[in-house]
Amino acid sequence: MTRRAAFTPAEVERCWRDALALWDVHVHLSPPEPHQPFKPGADAKDEPLAYIDMVRRQVFVHFEQLDRMGARDSLTAVLAHEIGHHVRFPHTLGWDAELRVLEQRLIPGLGQSLTNLFFDLQVNEFVGRTHAEALCEVYRGFLRAPEPGQDKGAGTTPLFCFYLALYEELWSKEPGDLVPRGRLEQLERDYPGFRAQARMFVQTFYALPDARLQFLYFCAAFIRYIDVPGETRFRIPLAGDVPIPDEGDLDAAVQAGARWDDALEEAREQGWLDATHDTKDAEPLTTIGRVTAHLPGKDSGKLRRALVARHYRRLVDRHLLKLPSAPSKPEPYLRTTPEAWEYGDDPSTIDWTLTVVTQGHLAAISPLRRELEADLPPPSDLGVPAVELYLDTSGSMPNPEYQLNAMTLAAQVLAASALRKGATVRGIVYSSGAPVVSPWMYDEETARDFLLHYIGGGTWFPVEELEAFASERPDVLRVIISDSDFLANMQQKQSLKRLARAVANSRRVVAFLAVPDEAAARKVLAPVLTDKRFRLATVQWMSDFGPAAAALADALLEK
Repeated sequence: MTRRAAFTPAEVERCWRDALALWDVHVHLSPPEPHQPFKPGADAKDEPLAYIDMVRRQVFVHFEQLDRMGARDSLTAVLAHEIGHHVRFPHTLGWDAELRVLEQRLIPGLGQSLTNLFFDLQVNEFVGRTHAEALCEVYRGFLRAPEPGQDKGAGTTPLFCFYLALYEELWSKEPGDLVPRGRLEQLERDYPGFRAQARMFVQTFYALPDARLQFLYFCAAFIRYIDVPGETRFRIPLAGDVPIPDEGDLDAAVQAGARWDDALEEAREQGWLDATHDTKDAEPLTTIGRVTAHLPGKDSGKLRRALVARHYRRLVDRHLLKLPSAPSKPEPYLRTTPEAWEYGDDPSTIDWTLTVVTQGHLAAISPLRRELEADLPPPSDLGVPAVELYLDTSGSMPNPEYQLNAMTLAAQVLAASALRKGATVRGIVYSSGAPVVSPWMYDEETARDFLLHYIGGGTWFPVEELEAFASERPDVLRVIISDSDFLANMQQKQSLKRLARAVANSRRVVAFLAVPDEAAARKVLAPVLTDKRFRLATVQWMSDFGPAAAALADALLEK
């Protein structure tokens, strides 16, 4: 195939105008620009054909790839496809987030979201009313470039073949026009009624009056072509151009399960869903884990942690009914003594204001640097003490990112209560080995994120660190959150003596424990219970930790 000249600016501008005219809307998007590879030297087959960068509100098109596919004349259709995602399908990423949550209920462990295919079916039906052949050329061009070592069409999965068959039926194409002809007989043997199902899907899907019903019908049909959900991976042109919803969209979607009850009931009555489809609304942390598990790279971990933090914040707010106005956030760092900045030092440490004032016209060639050091928190203006939280994260409790951890919730309640009253908080997360210690924290978001740390394994309370911290700052209120493992630790040699010295050097130490027998706990801790600065607070059931933490916070922090 002879490659034609590159797209000219005038040609791109004309196609852009035609694409906008197709939807007859005014959009706040810049005219398309050439796609730049996400990674230097990346293979073209791993790069998107077109997409919208919502941060810049900019459309990008891989013009060279479109030309290589032999679909140069399809540029208007491709641009119209991208505009369609922006103005109508999905229009908002909040709607996309709802669908992602729902599909994980129907197909747990799905390795790649199907929502983009769902939106593509809606966009292409509209664009295809006038540009069906142009869109077909895009799909044909994609199939002309097989994976290395494969025959043409051999890499198409059953799911992709079904997807292409829908367009053959929608646009009245002969079987084999888009679906590789060599796959037709095998598909019919492996999936009896393959072609009839595609025809029925097109007749039903676009006639459904509600988008929720459409998505349930879509999932019920496509589930058939997913053999191993966790291994589902597909490459389809124009099927990776909808941005991933952000944490705000997904967080709202996790809470929106009840909106689907009526649609799910109708889907069951229509026979689209049966007993094999799990339509129960899962526990929020389970849903969060499912909906973020398939995201690429480190994105899944960051997004999951942000969503988990939001979930714990809601739980904390249920227990802390009184929400005092938050004090202004103090500056947690102080500048140190100025020194001469030398080549190779971190440029961000330069204090330009001080340099200009003291160095005058030599400022540019002789800057001064000042490091930042942590500022020890002053006593609260409201008389509330600084709080240290010792949180047990041994293997006897679940990872709080995947399952509700009652002790983590208790720590979050205590931290939030102290911070809202103007105090400062330090967290010490421990299990076996060295504990994880935070700096002094001034805001809830920082404390909430730190207290989601999880170690697992055995339990050893860091009594040495407790004693050392108490000798450094005797004005601090210290709370130990654990279970009966803490009592076992305290029966080890020298442990109770170290605890007693820490209590003597603290404003107060509270052992907040989940134990079935408080009398037994008092017997173990009898040597320190005689000190008025030590308190024992117990709960019998883990589910009591949250409410008890709120009551404990009131008792300890109220004037």
